[in-house]
Amino acid sequence: MPNAVVMTGYGPPEVLKWAGVPMREPGEGQIRIKVKAAGISPTDLALRAGYLKDAIPLPANAVLGFEAAGTVDAVGPGVTATSVGDAVAALLFSLGGYAEYAVASTWTRKPDTVSWIDAAALPSSAEAAAGVLRQLDVTSGETLLLFGGGGSVGIIATQLAVARGVKVISAVGEHDDTLARELGATPVRYGAGLAGRVRALGAVDAVFDAAGKGVLADAINLAGGPKRVITLSDPAAPDFGVTLSQPTSDRAPGALVDTMPLLADGRLRLRAHKTMPIQQAAEAHRQLESGNVRERIILTLG
Repeated sequence: MPNAVVMTGYGPPEVLKWAGVPMREPGEGQIRIKVKAAGISPTDLALRAGYLKDAIPLPANAVLGFEAAGTVDAVGPGVTATSVGDAVAALLFSLGGYAEYAVASTWTRKPDTVSWIDAAALPSSAEAAAGVLRQLDVTSGETLLLFGGGGSVGIIATQLAVARGVKVISAVGEHDDTLARELGATPVRYGAGLAGRVRALGAVDAVFDAAGKGVLADAINLAGGPKRVITLSDPAAPDFGVTLSQPTSDRAPGALVDTMPLLADGRLRLRAHKTMPIQQAAEAHRQLESGNVRERIILTLG
């Protein structure tokens, strides 16, 4: 019986336990991956804590993780372009990345020049970044205000938006000012008076909240209404009439295939990250929630 990090209920990191789980079989159009690395996203933390249980209810003993990288262990009916043994990075819309084995419906091959760690760090962030930019329909010449510009999604969203001629105003902490500029954005500092600092830079056409930290009131005021404001994880979104964007197979169907070559060629930068053994997932969540860890954490299996 394979093992996985099982969520024994909603609550603090301690609800995450390393335990045996049934081996899943790939269905039509699916593959099963022997996981080498799995990314932790901010949405994982919100799901575990129960903040999103109304929007994204989880079954008992859920296994978190929207992204993983590893080798193909089995292929389901209808899969012809991928074979057992192939190295892949996968998006897991039904979760399941914190495990020895994961079943995926969306994946792409991992180039040799991309490490297992980088491959696991790309899928969820790239899909979220590309998906929300698509939903906001930001186009060349428009101005996008991005909250969480120093995060894993924000870093990719900045690069994708700048590449299409969008002006990006990136709300960041002091330590990410230089990073925002290097990515082609104009940084603004979080904290009291943020809205005024943004207004001084000009009008805002759309707002992408990749942080989920209570910024929606300012976002709506700056965008002139909630229509072009989207958040990834703020549970207060319905109260503000703002879209809470969720990972789905049609939000950005080509995101992983489109961004993996950019990563392989050095044309896409990822957030700095560190690794921890998957059995320490609870500790990883604890560190991320402490606010003292600035890197992403990627879970690894030996």
